[in-house]
Amino acid sequence: MPASLLELKKKIASVKQTGKITEAMHMVSASKLNQTEKRDQGYTVYNDHVRETLSHLMSTQVIDHLRKEKIKVDEENIAKIDYANVFGLGIASDMIKERKEVKSTGYLVVTGNRGLVGSYNSAVIKNMMGLFEDSKAQNKDVKVLAIGSVGAQFFQKNNLNVVYENDDITDVPTFSEVLPIVSTAIKMYLNGVYDELYVCYTHHINSLSSAFRVEKMLPIVDLDIGVEEAEAHKELEYDIKPDINTVLATLIPQYARSTIYGAILDAKTAEHASSMTAMQSATDNVDDLVSSLSTELNRARQAEITTEITEIVSGANALE
Repeated sequence: MPASLLELKKKIASVKQTGKITEAMHMVSASKLNQTEKRDQGYTVYNDHVRETLSHLMSTQVIDHLRKEKIKVDEENIAKIDYANVFGLGIASDMIKERKEVKSTGYLVVTGNRGLVGSYNSAVIKNMMGLFEDSKAQNKDVKVLAIGSVGAQFFQKNNLNVVYENDDITDVPTFSEVLPIVSTAIKMYLNGVYDELYVCYTHHINSLSSAFRVEKMLPIVDLDIGVEEAEAHKELEYDIKPDINTVLATLIPQYARSTIYGAILDAKTAEHASSMTAMQSATDNVDDLVSSLSTELNRARQAEITTEITEIVSGANALE
């Protein structure tokens, strides 16, 4: 048998074996995607409830304060409120009040720890480098908190100021697992390492699409503190013990922690979706390649048979 036929058969066998691996990886990614999606859904419900509770309690307290001070209750005066004067929150008040001067910005960037996830990692890095260029042009000090070894290694090679890195996140992270990362990020903010914190990650839309997001996490700016919020939940009654300040001092850090955890969980969900899509594409390419190689093998075999027949006929003619 000619060497070309043997080589083609070996190549087909090798490609088929690769296809089995990519198919298995596709199934594993699909399983992990299902797990993170379910966990993400449960987290979203919890976080929304915490946010609504915070917004209502703070709105009610702020409006009561304005009325007590005989100040007109409107959105303009509410925006001017110094939470430190209204609430006895201690350091928690620093988490909801924007600082007058922003000297340094922290970026918590979530990437993966491995390849074979399509454009997931490269898209995050490309978008981040654009952000860093903009910050550099504005003479802003940038601090990077890298979650995932791919991003950490890239940023360090490009001489960016990586103040924290972590590559121990599992594929289906729990809150207790992520808590040390979140607590460190918040502690750095409170200690003045940076004056604001943005979380940069890939938001999972569905199995086929995702979107890069940059969300401001600290100080917390997405609470709805105002007249409408207070009126919308006016019928709600809370049994607060020991007092509202103690409850808020606990809820505010908890909301910050859960929000950052939610972004990391969302990013992991997007990573699994990207990996699943990439492995499915690889498996499809394997099928196409096997089909192409099989066609080439059949042609080579036909050519060999034709050559053998020609030789037999030529030999027979020579004997006559």
